[in-house]
Amino acid sequence: MDLGELVDAVAPRPYVITAGRAFEHHDLTDQHFFTMAVLTPTRVKALDWRGQKARFWPTAPAGIWGGTDGPGPCYAQPERALLDALNHHRYGVALTMAVDALEVAASRDPAFLDRLHQATVRYDSPTAARRVGLIVERLFGPGPATKYLDLLGQSRAAVLLRPGGPGEGPVDKTWRVRLNASPSGERILA
Repeated sequence: MDLGELVDAVAPRPYVITAGRAFEHHDLTDQHFFTMAVLTPTRVKALDWRGQKARFWPTAPAGIWGGTDGPGPCYAQPERALLDALNHHRYGVALTMAVDALEVAASRDPAFLDRLHQATVRYDSPTAARRVGLIVERLFGPGPATKYLDLLGQSRAAVLLRPGGPGEGPVDKTWRVRLNASPSGERILA
């Protein structure tokens, strides 16, 4: 038995395992995440098992979507896991890892960027759309990023590229994103 199977046995449905462990499940990273982020409709006590931990994040049932179908553990599809990783630092995925997972997913599947856009629409967050639009533009050019411009919302206030990070850094005026992540190793800031 692994931690995913244990989560499947105790988590109320619907649930979805997201962020780093979902990247790992879909072979989008070679890193192992010792903490599993699980979105659940009710509060569930954290599990510790064989040096690993499952943390459960209460989420409205309408916000629990984008998981794999079938029996066994329900892992977020790559596009959902990416949105969660980019928009919630509490899930423990570094920005560089999320960007790497995006590049791997897009290189493997030409339709991935379309699914990412569709998931961003469903995520229904102008803040998320700004972050994803900026990153897609920096990695893949303005063409694939253009469709995110309609999702930016009305607020003129800049959002942090990396939630929970410092509040300093230049602002990308198109995306209204404060580039607060460390420039070293962050290809998207170049």
